[in-house]
Amino acid sequence: MGQEGIGAQTFRPPGVPAFAVPRDRLVAFLDVAAQRRATVVVAPPGYGKTVLLSQWAAVHRTRRVRWLTLRPEDNEPARLARDLCGALETGRRPLAGPVLGRLHPGGPKMGSAFATALVAALESVPPTTLVLDDFHVLSNSALLDELGALIEHVPRWIHVIVATRTDPPLPYYRLRLSDALVELRQQDLAFRHDEATELVQRLSGRKLSAAQIGALIDRTEGWAVGLHLTGVSLRGHTDVERFVRTFADDDRHIADYLTDQVLRRQPQATRRFLLSTCVLDRMSGPLCDFVTGGRDGQAMLEELHRTSLFVTRLEGRHEWFRYHQLLRTLLRHHLHDEDPTRERLVLRRAAEWHLARDDLEEGVGYLAEAAAWEDVFAAAFTHSGALFARGEAMTVARWIDMVPRTVWRGRTRVMLLRAGASVMGGDPAGAGDDLDAIDALPTSAAERVVATVLRSRWALQQGATTPAVAAADRALRAVETVGDTPLPNVLGLLGSRQDVSAAARVTRGTALLHQGETTSARTALEDVTDRSHVVWQIRALGSMALLEAWCGRLTLGDELAARALSLARQVGIHDQPITTDAYLALAHVARQRDELDRAASCLDQAAREASPSHDRVAATVVTVERALLALTTRGPADGLAVLAARRSVAHPPHPRAVHARQRAVEARLRAMIGDVEGAERALGTGAEDNTDVVAARVRLAIERGDLAAARALASRWPDDPEPRARLERRMWLAILDDLDGDETAARHQLADVVADAETERNIGLFRSAGHHVLGPARALYRAAPTAFLRTIVEPPDVVAAPQLGPARELVDQLTEREFMVLTMLPTRASNAEIADRLGVSVNTVKTHLKHIYRKLAVDGRNDAVAAAERMRLL
Repeated sequence: MGQEGIGAQTFRPPGVPAFAVPRDRLVAFLDVAAQRRATVVVAPPGYGKTVLLSQWAAVHRTRRVRWLTLRPEDNEPARLARDLCGALETGRRPLAGPVLGRLHPGGPKMGSAFATALVAALESVPPTTLVLDDFHVLSNSALLDELGALIEHVPRWIHVIVATRTDPPLPYYRLRLSDALVELRQQDLAFRHDEATELVQRLSGRKLSAAQIGALIDRTEGWAVGLHLTGVSLRGHTDVERFVRTFADDDRHIADYLTDQVLRRQPQATRRFLLSTCVLDRMSGPLCDFVTGGRDGQAMLEELHRTSLFVTRLEGRHEWFRYHQLLRTLLRHHLHDEDPTRERLVLRRAAEWHLARDDLEEGVGYLAEAAAWEDVFAAAFTHSGALFARGEAMTVARWIDMVPRTVWRGRTRVMLLRAGASVMGGDPAGAGDDLDAIDALPTSAAERVVATVLRSRWALQQGATTPAVAAADRALRAVETVGDTPLPNVLGLLGSRQDVSAAARVTRGTALLHQGETTSARTALEDVTDRSHVVWQIRALGSMALLEAWCGRLTLGDELAARALSLARQVGIHDQPITTDAYLALAHVARQRDELDRAASCLDQAAREASPSHDRVAATVVTVERALLALTTRGPADGLAVLAARRSVAHPPHPRAVHARQRAVEARLRAMIGDVEGAERALGTGAEDNTDVVAARVRLAIERGDLAAARALASRWPDDPEPRARLERRMWLAILDDLDGDETAARHQLADVVADAETERNIGLFRSAGHHVLGPARALYRAAPTAFLRTIVEPPDVVAAPQLGPARELVDQLTEREFMVLTMLPTRASNAEIADRLGVSVNTVKTHLKHIYRKLAVDGRNDAVAAAERMRLL
């Protein structure tokens, strides 16, 4: 539910209980600790951590204290991220929109982009203390590591207090080394004599002697809950000395004592209420009435709270309470021993109440506690479609994992649902074992066809495109044989023959695209109809968009991607991995058109959706696009750094076309920094029918000065019908004509290329050739200048065309700034335009021009361009 749901976080410190004893020494300690970066309060349950911190917050009412009580569901990265943003934001500067947009999709982490965005946003947040209470419920190691790193990097005016039953992971204690961490532990929180005296007197209404208090402290070792329970129990005893002596000398566990002296002393109605409601994590009057069949649940909770009988009001929400965990554990033992049938009944009633209010996590959790396995399965099947639509498909797999494996292993449809949730929810690694196990089971034709299409999706995510195509083909053949037999409707996505066929065709088409078989891929994707589930329509449109963008049909790719995203927004799933290809297509089109800000934005969105754990191939495509964008905006060294960062992560071999593209981009980047040998190593050996690799080999042959080898490679150009391949071949032939001195042939050849490229506004085609294309392009520009040609011949805003080393003809070499001015002369830009590009005055440009003309021994612009081209400076 939302913020109005059960236990919704208010992020305000809880109120101080009326019976709480002032602990001035610890409040003063926390005052000093607040000057450091972090405080860790660690002690077993019942040592008063929450009460102490609420007292400290109450003393400092002018201090901004935000309180986040962690819950088991905060082990889901998206939930924890939302809670952190909600706790830290101010009314004037909400964090959820700009920061949550950077959240890593799927997988076990919030992601470095989210952490960076959150830390940056906190720069504008006023001084704040963030209390992370019940920190011990976090078991997700990846999230624990991320939170530790966040605490280390938040601004110095953000103080974090971690309250936990168990020590956090060791990395949290790195802060000790910089004296940035303060700790409060069990021995610090233990009640001292004066504190215990006041607490027992407040709760019991009795004044005990120093010796009696000493005996209670010795027995409880200052444990707050033990003293609390002692004070409550004393209310019904007239012989205080005997009570204390019996308590102090008793060797039994305190649970036995509570049973004899507290629980059994309650009125029968109260005791029955305690036992009937102890299964509840959180309680309200209506919930208690539903599980007990009574009518006085709210009044009973209020009375238990008023008398301090181990009930805490939840975060200022007057209608919601919880038992102290130790009391709840004790009550659960009694209920289980006395009436296990009633225990299961009230658990199922609690589940029914929560599920009716769409509190799915709590409802299914109670079903699991009741060992109501069939009901858990029913909830998983019933809600799987809605959970997938919310981006929470892995919740379905987690629910099934609550059931003992011996119960669900061998149940084909349950295993299909679990495998489907893993495949579609971002954890395909766990699906392989399920699919293998299903293959070994006796299955119906309908079950086999769904298992086959899931295996094809799973293989695609692993980068195993050949098995993915084979499995998709098997599914397409098999689906025709199942007739009208109902299919297992996994996540609501595969409930009909139409949907299974669409899923198989989308998988087949995407796998063929990754293999470079564009014609077959296009055919498979075009066969996905608008009568299939919207998810398969979106995936087909996105993959088609990427295919057409890569093939050079930029306008069509842009339109298809826009259609995919529009359809995804209509059904509310535009921020899920199914849109990755659409965003990649938009990023590629934008970069090819020199719309770099748009390219970066689309690529960021694609990166958020394409985690390596969910789709290894898409994650690699994102990396290659990032490298090319880095080349355009910052230079080849930054592009290589992007590739190197990805290469440091182990991953299996990629499909043929994706791997070839990755190698070709690395070779191009290395060639641009003069590392020809490294470029050749990146390409490897052997002939390939891949345009990217052949183009890179032609370029390297030119870099080595071997024009004959370059022409031989160009003559063996792959027979690819797609426009990008044809234009790229003709562009390199124009470059070779120019290098051979046939300027007329080069100009005519390139004119045709430019004419075709201009219809798609494809600047990136010429950017890919680097400085080699500038000679014939400038000749064409001088003969027939156009705005599109000017974009080709002028250097990018950030990265100037590379100077190829000192010119031997020059006695006085050009300075870097003079060279940048020289690169702009072929564009016919005015002095004012050059000044604006370089951020200098017009007079400074005129001074640079005088120096250029003198060093080149020329009299004007045209002569300077001609001389520079002759010297290979341009």
